[in-house]
Amino acid sequence: MILPHLLVATLIASTCFTTFAFGAPRLPNDEVEALREIGRTLGKNWQFDVDPCSGELGWVTQKPVKGFENNVTCDCTFSNSCHVVSIVLKSQNLSGVPPELGKLPYLKEIDLTRNYLNGTIPPEWGSTQLVNISLLGNRLTGSIPKELGNITTLGTLTVEFNQLSGNLPPELGNLSHIERLGFSSNNFTGELPTTFSKLTTLKEFRISDNNFTGTIPNFITNWANLEKLEILASGLNGPIPPGIASLKNITVLRISDLNGTNTFPPVNNMRNLEKLILRSCNITGKIPEYLSNMTELKVLDLSFNRLSGEIPSSFKKLSGLDFMYLTGNLLVGPISDQITSSVGGNIDLSYNNFTFENTGALSCGGKLNLFRSSFGSNNSGTDLCSGSTTCLKRAFNPLKNQGTLDTKNLHGPS
Repeated sequence: MILPHLLVATLIASTCFTTFAFGAPRLPNDEVEALREIGRTLGKNWQFDVDPCSGELGWVTQKPVKGFENNVTCDCTFSNSCHVVSIVLKSQNLSGVPPELGKLPYLKEIDLTRNYLNGTIPPEWGSTQLVNISLLGNRLTGSIPKELGNITTLGTLTVEFNQLSGNLPPELGNLSHIERLGFSSNNFTGELPTTFSKLTTLKEFRISDNNFTGTIPNFITNWANLEKLEILASGLNGPIPPGIASLKNITVLRISDLNGTNTFPPVNNMRNLEKLILRSCNITGKIPEYLSNMTELKVLDLSFNRLSGEIPSSFKKLSGLDFMYLTGNLLVGPISDQITSSVGGNIDLSYNNFTFENTGALSCGGKLNLFRSSFGSNNSGTDLCSGSTTCLKRAFNPLKNQGTLDTKNLHGPS
């Protein structure tokens, strides 16, 4: 008879499953149900016929491709149970934003980078103990909920490349452990909240490509641990606060598109600078000599300002530079072959007022752009060292309704 055989097989299967269940820590049922809800909201077809903490059937990618990670990670060091601590789902074509994260009390990380998430950021996330929130590269709208300011455990909040709008909530100033804030490429407006002055643990702050108003606030000088500051076409005006000199740990300083007249900011104490970009900031005066002492510098971009005088002869010491862009200024004097041959990478000196006494001595080598770089009779239709170098010119960013430089098309890496 078939029925007794089926009964025996069922009993064996049940016994095996029970042995597995009691032989290893498992995820509590309430967290399993929370994952079911999260999966439905995201449009993620997780398989629940095995324990989500088993690392099987789509819960963990065994050999993940960078940028396409698909992992649910558990911590099974608790007695007789596991708990979900991380959900990383990058480039998985997901659509919804799950408010149910609060039902995973041990969750520390949610990374939904580069999906198709639409809708708003759930205020319910404010009840979590998250350390990392990354929503970069989606289609999120609305404003950032003030409730996120309750997540005092938060170390990273990245919402760049979305369609978020409104003012940044002052409550984010309560994030006492925050190290990285990324708001670039959205439609944020208003001034930066004064409560941000309390964010003394910050290491990275990025607000480029937005519609903020007001000036760059003086309180950024409170961020003594800051390593990267990016304010490219943010909507903010100058001047650059002189107190920026106190930020000695900065390795990347990127500022562009400032209205008003500015003097060269005092960056002489930033001895670890690797990228210094002060593009289209209406900076007047001479290029500081001390820049030649920044031995870690790889990118120097001072394009489209009103800098005058000569290139400091000491720049010949900048042999580690990969890119030096001084295009669109009022620079004068002879161009030293010692400088152009010493700098290891590409040099753009176009659209200036240099003089050339011995053009044959210049070493172009395909890396030097002198297109329209001189003024007067010695520039009679001759474009020096412009051979294979792309002509760099002002461009408008089609993503913005304002006259800003297209940071993707100008000057190679930024």
